[in-house]
Amino acid sequence: MPDSKDSDSTSGSDTPDRGHEHACIHLLLERFPHLRSVSLHLLEKHETFHELCEEYEACTEVVERLTHCAADDAIAKEYSALRLRLEGELLRYLSEHRSWNESQ
Repeated sequence: MPDSKDSDSTSGSDTPDRGHEHACIHLLLERFPHLRSVSLHLLEKHETFHELCEEYEACTEVVERLTHCAADDAIAKEYSALRLRLEGELLRYLSEHRSWNESQ
């Protein structure tokens, strides 16, 4: 029997990944509210962007966990730096596609 995680997340079925997907979208829109329409479009149409958002969400969760549990400062700083790089990648992707959408 196939694992429910292998199913298409856009099929409308209520899989365990749906909550994770919702958290990813919420975090993205909370961080970049001014880019809502292009963000939603890219999440729906571009798997690479969707994966980048999931990485950003996972990194954000780790940063928050490390911050709250008084973990090793060096590790917390490394994850914070990674999160900033991921934000830069998200913004670059959004900027490229926003410019492309405006030229259409």
